[in-house]
Amino acid sequence: MPKDDRPYVIMQMAASIDGRIAFGPGLMMHDKHPSDDLLPDTGLWKKVTDSINTEWSFQGIMLGSGSLKRENAPLRELPVFVGDAQALYVDFLPEEVVATTQTWYTLVDGRGRCRSGYKATENPGGYILHLVSHSVPAEYLAFLRREDIPYLIGGQEHADLVGALHKLHAILGVRVMLLWGGGTLNGAMLRAGLIDEIHLILQPLLIGGHRTPSLADCSDLSSDEQPAVLELLSAEMQEGGYLWLHYKVTNT
Repeated sequence: MPKDDRPYVIMQMAASIDGRIAFGPGLMMHDKHPSDDLLPDTGLWKKVTDSINTEWSFQGIMLGSGSLKRENAPLRELPVFVGDAQALYVDFLPEEVVATTQTWYTLVDGRGRCRSGYKATENPGGYILHLVSHSVPAEYLAFLRREDIPYLIGGQEHADLVGALHKLHAILGVRVMLLWGGGTLNGAMLRAGLIDEIHLILQPLLIGGHRTPSLADCSDLSSDEQPAVLELLSAEMQEGGYLWLHYKVTNT
């Protein structure tokens, strides 16, 4: 059931049977690889997304910065900010953007790496929203303001996911959020207890590797932490040897 104080978070991911979400270290999920041609394009990802939307009418999609910016790629240089920098370190939600946005493409960019000006407006009713930390440089926040790109700020070294989700719920009315994270974002959401359901597309691949990104890349469980306990809601065999698995997290 939807939460009273934060969005209900549904993780939608595709992975090999050993839980890998890319073909190797440093690769992004959309990077081409020779084995791509081994699998048929069945349109299953869209089918799953449409099914979730039919049931929940989600208002947000959460992405990691790695979805738009490769980890070791050089950063775009921005003009040095001159003025009262402190005034930048507050939430920025332009009224004209908020009034017309139906789906928030919520980009977790705690270090201020994504500087292309991408707004996600090619998606009808969609708009980008950055989640940033207080460690980002002032020139990055000034750039977002010049581009009319909204942001929520919280956390010292990393974006405050819990606080941001509360703001998304209370201020922007986001009741249901899809999580399309990379392994790092998924791992952070897992450890914070912020995943409520999972739709997993299991691909007929076995990739392996010590450093290849997985569904949830995060610190090991500590002695006072518990794994997410899942209840299987459905399992469907799909064209091309795929499995569509649907779980509910029972201990969030």
